[in-house]
Parts: sequence; structure tokens; C-alpha cells
Amino acid sequence: MPEDLFRAQLGEPHHYAYVVDDIEATVNRLVDQLGAGPFFLIENVPLEDVLSRGEPAKFIHNSAFGSCDGSAIELIEVISLAPERVERGFSGGRPRIQHVGYVVPATEVADLRSSLDERGLPQYLSSQLGEVETTLHDASATLGHDIEIHGDNQGLHDLFSMVSGAAEGWDGSEPLRPVEN
Repeated sequence: MPEDLFRAQLGEPHHYAYVVDDIEATVNRLVDQLGAGPFFLIENVPLEDVLSRGEPAKFIHNSAFGSCDGSAIELIEVISLAPERVERGFSGGRPRIQHVGYVVPATEVADLRSSLDERGLPQYLSSQLGEVETTLHDASATLGHDIEIHGDNQGLHDLFSMVSGAAEGWDGSEPLRPVEN
């Protein structure tokens, strides 16, 4: 195996994302069965520059972010996807894990994304939300789920600090909350 093939590494998982049919019902089950929560909901996530391999794409969805046993989780409720390769990335039975997210130093993002493509884990969706740039790579044949890459940035730190902070000492009230802008 060429040594330079593995020069860019994923590091520790940042969060685990699940595609679900209904966020509210899933949150209620996670709270009741696993003590997860609370969750913060972003409806119609306002993504920009949504592309699939350089072509315009659709990734219209709701997301809720919460904590389960100290791990950050994301619930994704799909509204509309295109083209077909993006639809495939979210197909299958639900609920199911859709991706594991990684946050890497901004200076390493481009190398890691190229390295994943070279390793046979091609990028099939990219988008922007404020300063948060995201790519999804198809790792389903290898891992059974995809890989999401983010460059390290303050927006991610702020969102996930809010999530973990709310989980500390949470009393079970208001399990699903809107994200305050």
C-alpha cells in the first residue's frame, strides 16, 4: 500500500447522523428509550451552494441535533433530494445511520477530501451553511454509511457546545427545541 495514500486522516468522529421518517417521533423514542436529549431543530436547513460533483443539487431537509450518552447525534428528515446519486445516499430503511461526521483542521480539508476520492470514497454532495462547508463521501460499500467532512470552524463549535451544554443536568423538559438565530 502506498504510504502517501493515508497522509490525510479522519481523526475521531465528531457526530453520528441518522436518516429518519419523523424527527419528533424519533426524538420522543430516543428520550424515552435511551435518555438522549434535548434536541435542537433546524427546519428547512438553509443550505447554499448545494452541488453534486459540480452540478446543482437538492438537499432539502430538517435536522435536529442532540446528545446521547455524551455523543453528538444528528437526525435528518428528508424533504427533497436530487440528482439520483444524492437520493441513493439517503435511501434504505429508516431509521438508519446515514453518516459519521468528522471535523478536521481547515488546512487539511482539501487534502482529506482528495484522499478520500482517491481511496474510492467519492464525494457526492457538498453544501455551505454560513461558515460551515460540508461534503458527503460514499463509504456505504466499506462501512455501511457515508462519511461527512467539515473544516474546523467556530459555527460548528457554537452549535455543538449548545447541544452538549443543554444535555448537562437536563431535566427531560422540552425535548425538541428550535435553534435560536
